[in-house]
Amino acid sequence: MLPATLGELRTGYRPVDLAARLLDRLTVAMSVVGTLGILAIMVLIACDVIGRGMFGRPIMGVPEIISMSILGIVFLQLANTLARGKLTRADALINQLARRAPRAGLFVDAVMHAAGALLTGVLVTAFYPLFLRSYGRNETVGTVGQFIAPIWPVHFIVLAGATVLCAVFVMRAVALFILAFQSAAQERSEP
Repeated sequence: MLPATLGELRTGYRPVDLAARLLDRLTVAMSVVGTLGILAIMVLIACDVIGRGMFGRPIMGVPEIISMSILGIVFLQLANTLARGKLTRADALINQLARRAPRAGLFVDAVMHAAGALLTGVLVTAFYPLFLRSYGRNETVGTVGQFIAPIWPVHFIVLAGATVLCAVFVMRAVALFILAFQSAAQERSEP
C-alpha cells in the first residue's frame, strides 16, 4: 500500500521531513478553525430558529452568513483532508500497481499529486484577482437596510486554503518522488 498521510511520507531528508511536519501542523490548525466554524454555524441556526419560533424575530443575514461560511470552511479543511490521505480519489489502479511494482506505484502517485499541484496552482492564480477586486472595491453580500457583509474575508480564506492545498500537493509529490527514487537506488544496491 502507498503511504496515506503526510506524516507517513518519511523521506530521510531532514529539510523535506521538517517541512512536511510543519505543513501538517498548519493544515491541522486550519481544520480546527473550520470545525469551530461548523459549530458556530450550528449555534447561529439554532438561535435563528429559536428567534423565529419563540419571538417572531429571525436573525438577519443568516442565509448569507451560512453560504459564505460553508465556502470558507471547505477551503479551511481541504488541505488537511489531503494531508491525511482522505481526499476522494480513484486509487484502485495505483494501489494495484503499487502491490506489483512498489516503485512504479510511488512514481505514478507522485505524478498524480504533481498534477493536483498544477491544478490548484491554476486555481490560486485565477482566484487572486477576484480577491484583490473584492478587497479593493469592498464588495458586499446581503440586502441594503437589512444585512450587509464584506465578501473579501471569505475570498481571502479561499485563497489561503487553496494555497496551502497546493503546498500539500507539492509536498506529497516531492516526498513520493524521493521515496520512488530511494527504492530504485535500494533495488540497484541489493545483490
